[in-house]
Amino acid sequence: MTRPSWTASRRRLWGSVLAVLPLGFMLAYTGIRGENFDYGLYRNSLLDMLHGGSVYDYAFYMPIYHTTMGFVYPPFASLLMLPLAMVSNLAGKTLLALGTAVLTTVALWGVVRLVDARRAAAGRREISLVLWAWVTMPIMLSMPATMNMQLGQVSFAVAALVIIDVLLLPPKWRGVLVGLAGAIKLTPMIMVPYYLVTKQWRAAVNSCVAFGAAALVSAIFRWPDSVRYWLVHDVISGSLGDLDRWDNWSIYGDVLRLGVTGKTLTVVWVVASVLVVGVAVWRAVRHHRHGQDLEATLLMGTAAALVTTATWPHHLLFVLIGCSVLVIRRPLIGVPALLTMTVLGFFHDEVIGFIVVPLMLAFVIFGMPGDLRPIQKGKTDAELEPVRAGETS
Repeated sequence: MTRPSWTASRRRLWGSVLAVLPLGFMLAYTGIRGENFDYGLYRNSLLDMLHGGSVYDYAFYMPIYHTTMGFVYPPFASLLMLPLAMVSNLAGKTLLALGTAVLTTVALWGVVRLVDARRAAAGRREISLVLWAWVTMPIMLSMPATMNMQLGQVSFAVAALVIIDVLLLPPKWRGVLVGLAGAIKLTPMIMVPYYLVTKQWRAAVNSCVAFGAAALVSAIFRWPDSVRYWLVHDVISGSLGDLDRWDNWSIYGDVLRLGVTGKTLTVVWVVASVLVVGVAVWRAVRHHRHGQDLEATLLMGTAAALVTTATWPHHLLFVLIGCSVLVIRRPLIGVPALLTMTVLGFFHDEVIGFIVVPLMLAFVIFGMPGDLRPIQKGKTDAELEPVRAGETS
């Protein structure tokens, strides 16, 4: 009886890997063949750093965006990405593309395994691996994914670290990858208030300790850059450009495109952001109480994208994965949402922000649709053991 169960479980494991592998290959290919503009900014900034300068000194003027662009991430990111400047240009962009592809694929694989485990625990059939392969196809062809890879961006890798943290790390290590991701790019630290409200003390401490340790290492090796990043306003504000561009998919961007400016813009944005974060935490707490930490994480990531002043398409991996889960759980909602996120931007870029932002707001306000009853009492997503079809038969 044990041998067939193990065989079925192993077959399902490798099947789930094969279902998401096309995503990884396409992401890697797109990244290696892309123009890698952002990677070029990283590389030139890191080369300046290798020659004794500041990573924040390099600047490239973009007339189309009316701004000077450069390295805008915390100093720890410069230390982590330093190997990209120590190899050839081709090797560097290949390393970045492969790393992003692997992390994104592992994150999506974790989602596949979790959904299968939930369905098995509820006595339902697992989702067809062919269907999972079809669900991943719009993601890998989407504007957010292709833009992230063609530009040589780190945003997908950072978001993937957060998802891997909640799905694949043991509970005692929960939050470590969130803290490290936050040290690379600040937005993942929105998870800390959620941890505190839900009394996930270990995760909150792990996140803060990991973030603090990364900042300390940065201060030791890059003290001038650390002072400049944390205390000087020009590092980020000077690289944002025109925030009313069509590809700024945030509340701030939508309000600015409506013609609201000055103090009115600031008041509307601050009030809306406070409301969005408050509702997101409330919804995330509900999901957490029912053992659905994945949904809680996706909501908090979506809220972070809504409230920042600049949210470009390559920031939206959380929303893409949320749409893929909806396709499986509520196809009538999930399929249009996924197609909107993946296809519409290629054809109607002038209005896409006014469609995507309300879609993200709907995620935050209504949460992830479906039955919120406990899947397995006392078990969170990270603790739920996958139950295979062969093991339950």
